[in-house]
This record gives sequence, structure tokens and C-alpha cells, in this order.
Amino acid sequence: MKRQFQFISITAAILISISACKDGEKIETIGNHTITTKEYERYYEGYVEKTARMANAEKKTLIKFICNPDDIQRTRPEFRQALMLLNPEFNYKQYREVRIIEQRAMEDGFADRPMVKEVLEQVRLETLSRLYMMDKIEAQIKITEAQKEERCQQIRTQYGAQAASMTLDDCLSYAEATLKQEIMERESEAIREEMRERITVDTNDNFDKDAFLKNGIPAYNEMRKAGNCYAEAPAPATDEAPEE
Repeated sequence: MKRQFQFISITAAILISISACKDGEKIETIGNHTITTKEYERYYEGYVEKTARMANAEKKTLIKFICNPDDIQRTRPEFRQALMLLNPEFNYKQYREVRIIEQRAMEDGFADRPMVKEVLEQVRLETLSRLYMMDKIEAQIKITEAQKEERCQQIRTQYGAQAASMTLDDCLSYAEATLKQEIMERESEAIREEMRERITVDTNDNFDKDAFLKNGIPAYNEMRKAGNCYAEAPAPATDEAPEE
């Protein structure tokens, strides 16, 4: 019996060890959520991917910022904060703070509110659609070195002294980002149309969608009411002569 107990204990220890290796080491537990090394590694990889897509930049550009953090101050202001968070020390502090707030929200039942669930679903839907569109468009983007050099020269000509401080690499990276943005805008509608053709849409011909969208949505009607959109309109004009 003693040997059997020892065998069970050893087996349990081995299983726990295997599980720990699979999930990585525990960093800390915040509320009911345990952050492991593997989890944070996945989060960081996702953050790098998100940042690259958001900035219309390739990962090699982000690598340059990681190795030369002082260059971040010379990039576009809207991306400076995101690029600063490529540093895992800064990134983890933000991730940890978000997890703390998440756990507090969960304790309060905030995530269970119907409207919060609806907002989260909308964010998921919009983010998925955006990422998929970007992925499809980027698969078609082919930018040559000659095109980047030509655009870099245009940038230097257009912005003069303001662009003079840019290194050649910075200028080429910015040129690539602007070219990508233009291609994405140009190709976006064509790709959307291709998707519309491939997806079957079954419309209910017996439903008056126009009437529903115009007057059938309670939240919209309430907002119009609150905004005094239903104020009495002036009497329509008439061609009849007024009575004396």
C-alpha cells in the first residue's frame, strides 16, 4: 500500500512538472489569473504583430527600433508610445496593469453586463474584419527598392528641412509605410467587392428593411426624441389665397 501511494505521488509530481513545462513558469497570480512565461511570450508576440500592422511596417523595421530605441523619437508621433512598448519591461508593466483592471471588472460582474458583451462582440468583429482585410491586401503588396527610393526623394523634396534630419533608413521606412497605405486604400474596395461576390447573402424579400432602419430601432428613436427631432414641423406651404 505504501509503495502504491509512493507511485501515485511520483506520477502526480511528474504530471505537474510536465504541465508546468507546457505552460511555462508562473510569474505571478493576479486575482484569479495566473500569468506564466508562456502566456506572456504569446502576448508579446501578438503585440509585435499588432504594432507592425498598425504602423504598416515590417517586423524588420521594428527590430531596428528595438536595437536603436533613440530612433523612436524621430518616428511618427502616433506610433511612439506603441514602439516604446516593444521593450518587454515597459510592455509587461502595461500588460500587468490591464490584467489588474480586468480582474477588478470581473469581480464586479462588469463583463457580464449585456451592453458590455455587445461592445466586446463589436470590437471582436471589427478587429477580425480589419486584420483579415489587411492580411489579404498585404499579400498583394509588392514594393521595390526603386519605388521606396523614389518616394524617399519626394518626401525630402516636400518636407525640406523637416526631413533633412532623417537617415536614409528612416526615410526608406517612412516611404515604404506611405506606399503601403496608398496601395491599401487603392486595393481595399476591389478586395471587398471580391469578398461580397464569394459570400452568399440571403435577403428576406418580405421584410421592409428601409422602414426598419428609418423608424424601427428603439435606441435611435429615443435619441431622436431626446434631440427634439420630433418637434412640430411648420405647416406646409399652400397655393390657395388666404381667406379674408
